[in-house]
Amino acid sequence: MLSRKTTGAIQPDGDTRQMLRPGYATNADSLTMAAHVVAVEFATVAAANYWRD
Repeated sequence: MLSRKTTGAIQPDGDTRQMLRPGYATNADSLTMAAHVVAVEFATVAAANYWRD
């Protein structure tokens, strides 16, 4: 869910996301960068939760 929310925040217009998807769906660099953004967000949330407790 966090990765889906991140994608929605980056590009909130669903029609635009669908239009752009063919361009990045087959590009390994784009997919890797997108995965990295989500991984960093997960790590940030985990770190914040660790320090909060």
